[in-house]
Amino acid sequence: MQIGGTLITSLLRIVVVVATLAAAYYFIVRPVLDTTEKVSSGINGNIQRSLDEANRAFDQANIQVSPETMNEINTDITSVPASKQPRLAKCIQRKPGNLRHIERCARRLSR
Repeated sequence: MQIGGTLITSLLRIVVVVATLAAAYYFIVRPVLDTTEKVSSGINGNIQRSLDEANRAFDQANIQVSPETMNEINTDITSVPASKQPRLAKCIQRKPGNLRHIERCARRLSR
């Protein structure tokens, strides 16, 4: 009797632990991963829009922009922290065709 009772108790404990881990995954880990994925895709979208605005300004500017300047601005835009990405997008959208304005926005917010 003792062996059978111990075996059933051990199996029951294993089932309870597995059920608890599965519940923790579905109710805690999975929603957090989904939320993180949504946030990261939003941030990537903001960075891409900022780069597109900067490139559009380069194309619209009548002055010749050196590749080094373009690279510096693109580097500044990509180095802006995620928390400041919405501010960068708003700043660039204020004067989207002004290259100096975009450069100031990127440098100011990349610090």
